[in-house]
Amino acid sequence: MLADRKIPFSESKEEEWEILKQKTEGGIELMLEDSQRWFLATTEGDGIRITSAEKNVRPLAVREPPLIEFDEFKRVAEVYNDAFFGGIGDLSARLDTHNSSPNMRYLFMMIYNLI
Repeated sequence: MLADRKIPFSESKEEEWEILKQKTEGGIELMLEDSQRWFLATTEGDGIRITSAEKNVRPLAVREPPLIEFDEFKRVAEVYNDAFFGGIGDLSARLDTHNSSPNMRYLFMMIYNLI
């Protein structure tokens, strides 16, 4: 499913961050592909808070709701397209980002569904 969306990110990634913040302002529930569980993304100040879904019957249990900031979004956005459309040589960048971004899976789903 995820491999069908290449995103034309801006150089700074700020436009896309603002789009995500606007679309999550009132809260939006999205599903994680790997677990079929749902999470709630809500704009909070300059970030996006991830919590357990409230409306869907298969909510993801989010024990310590993270607040995703722009810097983490930018790191993930830089490897997003390469993760799906790059070659085998691009896996190290994705692994490095995965190790430095505990919220990578939430960001992938927000980028895929909202941008």
